[in-house]
Amino acid sequence: MRYLVNMPSRLSRLALALFPTVLAACGGTPRAATVPANQTAATAGAAPSVRSIDWLNRTYGSGYKVENGVFEYAFDENGDQVAGDYQSEDPDAYVERGSFTVSPPEFGDVTGDGIEDAIILSVENGGGTGRFSGINVYTMRDGREVVLGEIPGGDRGDGGILDVTLEGQVVKVERMMSQDGDGACCPSKIQHERWRWDGKAFVEDVSARVLADFAE
Repeated sequence: MRYLVNMPSRLSRLALALFPTVLAACGGTPRAATVPANQTAATAGAAPSVRSIDWLNRTYGSGYKVENGVFEYAFDENGDQVAGDYQSEDPDAYVERGSFTVSPPEFGDVTGDGIEDAIILSVENGGGTGRFSGINVYTMRDGREVVLGEIPGGDRGDGGILDVTLEGQVVKVERMMSQDGDGACCPSKIQHERWRWDGKAFVEDVSARVLADFAE
């Protein structure tokens, strides 16, 4: 999944395919069977999985209820948070507008316990130029989704997350890194990172870091 910050005008490029599977028995030998597009694991008779969650239309821990991956809000002239479509009666009043967005999830078993997890990249713009990103990894426990762990992000070129993918049990992160002379809007480098779950938290293999030129 890729979140490309418009600094301030680039758009997000997010494209992931979802391929849910369940196990079916055939001749006594388990084999993979594709769940129909209109049928979740829960409706197929299996325990709920992370694929049964509508990640782009739910409420997150911040209290933001996203629709199609987006929650918009505003701050009125008194600094109070209000609905995103708020319009002041004072034509000269300044209204700050912000948003919270989540990208389509990346699915995979990051812990090796045989249960699929969901990797969610979120970005919050609280108004102004800041774009604060972070990664949460969710798993299923007792039929409910819970946060397994987090991978820290940052603000745009100051450690902001450009992309996150999964390779086996390795969470691969592309992090935007401004260098001396760069503006926060326009980092010249991307840092490639590899993170693993150690049983308690996600830990980066710092020795595997690679700093490369930012490719538009």
